[in-house]
Amino acid sequence: MYLVDSASMKAIDSVTTEKYGVPPSILMENAGANTVNAMVNEFGPIAYRRISVFCGIGNNGGDGFVIARHLVSEGAAVIIFLAGDESAMSAESKFNLETAKKYGIEAVKLSSLEDINTHNTLIVSSDIIVDALLGTGLNREVEGFMAQLIVYINTLNKKTVSVDIPSGVDADTGNIRGVAVYADLTVTFGLPKTGMAVFPGHANTGKLVVADINFPPELLLQPRSDVLVTAELISPLLPYRQPNANKGSFGPIFILGGSPGLSGAVVLAAKAALRSGAGIVNAGIPESLHNAVKPGCDEMIVTNLKETSKGTIAYSNKENILKLCAAAKVVIIGPGIGRDPETQKLVRELIAEVKTPLVIDADGINAVAADKNCLKNNTKDVIMTPHIGEMARLCSMEISDVIKGKIKILKDFTASYGVNVLLKDGRSMLADPQGNMYVNTTGNSGMATPGCGDVLSGLIAALMAHGMQSVQAGILGSYIHGFAGDLLLSETSEEGITAGDIALNIPKAIMKLK
Repeated sequence: MYLVDSASMKAIDSVTTEKYGVPPSILMENAGANTVNAMVNEFGPIAYRRISVFCGIGNNGGDGFVIARHLVSEGAAVIIFLAGDESAMSAESKFNLETAKKYGIEAVKLSSLEDINTHNTLIVSSDIIVDALLGTGLNREVEGFMAQLIVYINTLNKKTVSVDIPSGVDADTGNIRGVAVYADLTVTFGLPKTGMAVFPGHANTGKLVVADINFPPELLLQPRSDVLVTAELISPLLPYRQPNANKGSFGPIFILGGSPGLSGAVVLAAKAALRSGAGIVNAGIPESLHNAVKPGCDEMIVTNLKETSKGTIAYSNKENILKLCAAAKVVIIGPGIGRDPETQKLVRELIAEVKTPLVIDADGINAVAADKNCLKNNTKDVIMTPHIGEMARLCSMEISDVIKGKIKILKDFTASYGVNVLLKDGRSMLADPQGNMYVNTTGNSGMATPGCGDVLSGLIAALMAHGMQSVQAGILGSYIHGFAGDLLLSETSEEGITAGDIALNIPKAIMKLK
């Protein structure tokens, strides 16, 4: 499913009206009716239930007036609370406000905390709150009374429905513009907005329903750069295994990693690769770690490499490693490899010289961050899998700045360096050098656990070993990875999930997706 920013959605609105002749009043009517249908589907019959509809003065508020009227038709007891100057409304919004009044719906103006206190008893008695205060066009911080009103709504602890987008969420970035409504249900129109698909805005969205309000289908189906990755998109991507395949059909994968104290990273990546269908997995590790790594995965081949004085992989292995990489279908560089300067120098030179498709993870990413020249003039298929902190190091930025601007930062980096990047987050995002971005929809907070990224790198490499390009493998691998974690929630709490559990659950996730 495609994602849109506020400008793209505004363009769809305009073309629908100007080219197709559908007046804004019809779109508003359809938006209101569809929201009420979604409320009934989510909360059950709403006859005799008390519902407070909070409306702003924009078209989002106009949708709210229509919602109020349809709720009355469903038998609900409805009151409108209007925040803002009525004289600034569009003609469609004014019409729908007056129509709502003719249906006997009271419209109470709110402009101060005193107004809220005056009507507090009435509001608190509500069963459901409808948030139609601020729409997708929000481009400033929410301040003053509007901010106070949103905070008040959040304290009510009532079932809350947001219209198009939770008020206060930036439709383009997902950032919170000061404060934002926490919705249990958000009914958005036409296409989901990018800001609701990524954190922190996603946390405010609750259950998302995308409603068809009669935009022309060709406008909604037009290819766009941002995509919400759902099961419908994933299933066709699952690789096919020929009946007469052999181990070499899905490998070999070469993993370069390991250092004192971090030997488990290689084991987790290897286990995940094998459980994702890899035919052969060979791990190049410091020779002193052999007895720590090999027992962790019987099916993995282990190649012992010369060490530095600190027990990490020595630079003198370079030519041997280049041969091992040339013999592989996919190479993973980084799991547990450490930050010894000699090893980091080796990693950068390998990234620049290896011809085989690469997955760069963990301290492989930190090596790149120290000197990104190793990515220049790259012609091979590369995917990097940083978390937010590693992305901040890659871009020489503060973590807080990456969190706020992650979509633009991610797209700018991939365009500048010609590699695919999967940014690991609560909602992971993959961007390619062509400006496309894919937002994953699986996973949970229990996956914020050591080694989870190593499992993901092994999974992606296994899919690449099946012949997939890294961008496809990243999309599919991220979804399977998160789905495997989600399946664990039926067996344990989020606090009890480990990376090893996720690796074990990969085959079950793939089977269910098939």
